[in-house]
Amino acid sequence: MDLPANEAEWQKVLRLASTHLVTPLLRRAFQEHGLVSGLPKGVLEFLDAVYTLNLERNLRYEDQLAHLIQVLNNTGVRPVLLKGAAALVSGLYPTPGERMIGDIDVLIPPSQLAGAVKHLRAAGYRPVAAEEELPETEDYGPKIHHYPRSYSLDWPVAVELHVHPVHLPVARLLGSEEVVRDATPLNWRGGDCLLPSPTHFVMHNVIHAFDDIRVLGILSLRQLFEFVYASRTYGERIDWAVIQQRFDSLGYGRELRGYAMLANAYLGFQVPPVLPISGFAQLRRRFYRIELEHPAMHFVFSLGRFLRMLGWIVRTRACNQVSNPRNMKKLFRIGFYVRLYQEARDGYQSVHE
Repeated sequence: MDLPANEAEWQKVLRLASTHLVTPLLRRAFQEHGLVSGLPKGVLEFLDAVYTLNLERNLRYEDQLAHLIQVLNNTGVRPVLLKGAAALVSGLYPTPGERMIGDIDVLIPPSQLAGAVKHLRAAGYRPVAAEEELPETEDYGPKIHHYPRSYSLDWPVAVELHVHPVHLPVARLLGSEEVVRDATPLNWRGGDCLLPSPTHFVMHNVIHAFDDIRVLGILSLRQLFEFVYASRTYGERIDWAVIQQRFDSLGYGRELRGYAMLANAYLGFQVPPVLPISGFAQLRRRFYRIELEHPAMHFVFSLGRFLRMLGWIVRTRACNQVSNPRNMKKLFRIGFYVRLYQEARDGYQSVHE
């Protein structure tokens, strides 16, 4: 009920919603609470325009996903849909226009990656990364959790072929074998795919949030909303005891409870009894940000991402006890640092556009 009081406040709200990719969800919230009639005309037109454009884009996204599944089926692969693809195909949201999506993430067996990449190339997809930076497909699985993003000029979004659902340092939290084992088979638009179980869908959401929250201290409202919305929608189909035991046994209980605490504070999430929130976790809430106003801050946190990447390279070498010159060569290429600068610049611009 605490709506913005003037144009400046509305601009701040709409900018923040756009930054976090939740503008269509904001529109849905106003509709469900009967507040649409009280919105300024320009605000309502903006919300409707964003929703309409996102709906059109997602319908095209569904066409692309159906084509991708068919391409993978032709190689003998039945992919597991992850993140936005799983949310859209499962009908998690009231309409396809509510969820803003950046790319297509699917999980496939490491042994079938080479064939999948070959067929994607034949279907018009090309890697975003430079050819000389691409490791051999045999390196994926033991060393890297997904193949570099590929794109096609015929389709709206990039594709990521995962061989692990999460980054390798936290791979024990959610393994590909158990995701496939508990997934639900689905024939969708003539193609065969798999949907993660509700428990694994929620686990994947939490684990995927680790990077932004633990390294950058930035909270994604889109991801947090999906965590809460999926938890409410799936209800008793989510085994919270299994989630709690897995995270606690591997030393990530604090992260899990911290995320649940944020979901409760911002979106009224009813924390399951097996996840009691300590007073210390409540105090930590103030260290999380949902907005960065100064360009210098964007560069600082992009630098943090760079340092994390260095740590990942070191861990990869240590864990596998195999030298990977392709990874180390990135540190001596000007383009690597140019992309770092561009990411910081683009991040700042995205907040203020």
